[in-house]
Formats: sequence, C-alpha cells, structure tokens
Amino acid sequence: MKGMMITTVVVLVGLIYYVTADSPRQPRVQGCYGECYERHIEMYGTLAEQMQVQAEAAAADEFSSIRGLWGGCASCHGMEGQGGIGPALAGNDIADMLKAYRAGETRGAQSALMWSQAGQLTDQEIELLSKFTIQL
Repeated sequence: MKGMMITTVVVLVGLIYYVTADSPRQPRVQGCYGECYERHIEMYGTLAEQMQVQAEAAAADEFSSIRGLWGGCASCHGMEGQGGIGPALAGNDIADMLKAYRAGETRGAQSALMWSQAGQLTDQEIELLSKFTIQL
C-alpha cells in the first residue's frame, strides 16, 4: 500500500513537471498583456473591431455563404473549377445538373457520389453555386 502511494506521488510529480516544464515537445505559451496587448490592439484592433471587419468583408462577398460548400466541390473539381477527378465547372451553369443529381438522376460515371453531395443543397445554394461557377 505504501509503495503504491509513493508510486502515485512520483507519477503525479512527473506529470506536473512534464506539463509545465519548457521543452521542445511543448514550448511554454506566454500570455500577451500590458505593452504586448496594447501593441496588439494598435495593430489589429479589439476583438469586436476584428469581428466587424470580418462581417463587412462577408457582406461584400455575395458568395460568402457558399464558400464552405465550394471547398467540398473543389476537392474534385479544382479550386478554380478547372477539373480534376471531376469535370471542369468553370464558366458553366451547373444549376440544372445539380438539381438532376438531387433528384437522383444518373448523369455520368460519378452520379452516385454526386447524389449525396447535391442532395444536401437548397435551391438557393444551387443557384449561388451556379452563379459562382459561371464567373470562374
């Protein structure tokens, strides 16, 4: 029993040392306060100001609501819609195609994959994605 308590204490002390000691595995995180914080605020503004800038940027981008969706599309169709695993979409109106996939129609070799992708999209998202691909 006494040996078990000693082992437990040694393990706990070692764990505390491992978590708090400077090491290449876990460099110590230093806080930013005082002058550091003031410089940060001068350079980047307060958190509320940063969030306001981001909100204004999103409002100015008509495609901000589908950027995340496009990231999924881009994994097969390329960031610029140039094609890859899937066909090129750049410059194309894809609304009818996406609606057909959403309805479960077979349109090509990758139809089974596209059914699940398009099945999650709303009409508004389809129209925005189509408008986005046209302007690529």
